[in-house]
Amino acid sequence: MRATAAQPTSRGQRISAFLLALWYLLVIVFLFAPIVTSIVYAFNVGTLGKQTSAFTGWTVSWFGAAWANVALRNTIETSLVVAFWSALISVVVGSALGYALVRHPSRVVRAFLTGLTYVLLIVPETVIGVSLLLFYAVTGVPLSLATLVLGITPLAISVTALIVRAGVVTLDRRLDEAAADLGANPWQVLWFVVLPHLVPAVLAGALMSYVFSFDNLVVSSFLTTPEVNTLPVYLYGSLQYGPSPAVYAAAVGVFVFTLILLGIAALFYRLVQRRRAVAPA
Repeated sequence: MRATAAQPTSRGQRISAFLLALWYLLVIVFLFAPIVTSIVYAFNVGTLGKQTSAFTGWTVSWFGAAWANVALRNTIETSLVVAFWSALISVVVGSALGYALVRHPSRVVRAFLTGLTYVLLIVPETVIGVSLLLFYAVTGVPLSLATLVLGITPLAISVTALIVRAGVVTLDRRLDEAAADLGANPWQVLWFVVLPHLVPAVLAGALMSYVFSFDNLVVSSFLTTPEVNTLPVYLYGSLQYGPSPAVYAAAVGVFVFTLILLGIAALFYRLVQRRRAVAPA
């Protein structure tokens, strides 16, 4: 009787596991099919230098054409510079914010900073872009590289803050107390005790903020100019006028670059998790 009663449960679990795996597979295919299509068409010969829906043959010449495109190279350079400054600001401000989210003595301040951090993540980027464009127009501030960096940095700051916050949560406060007992002042405790333990989280936050800033399209589309243009905005604009396969080749390069940075960030995140697992109780 027990074996018979247990059999339907086991069969039901197998069916549930199969359906869950099937649904997961369908979601993965739905998400990655467009990316795979773009990668394949980066090698398409095309017709008369234009991309076509029909695959006309294989070639790698479009990667060289993308590199030879001066305008395209300029947008890549701008994206790299913007992402660098955005990541640098995010590391400084986001790390301090992530630390304050956990260690600030005032509960009210911690709640306020937590709400502000999540607001930066929740507010649609379209709203942020329109608001910034209107603000710069009203105040008479001309659009430039600096205004673009300031526009896309808040989101990167919030991402960095949450990553650093996860690292701060794992810190043992007894280490701070031990350092204080040995005569260290609060700044020495922060510099010699806290920061060394947060290096993996800070580096992971820096890489993630760099990726978010480099790939930003929505806010950048409102704040770019003909002189200051980023790669995502350039690629999106090219799609509206019959793009050449070189655009797809550039998109593949960005995708690979992003994967590499995300992989490095994942390694640092695993270091944080491993440190948390071996932390003394």
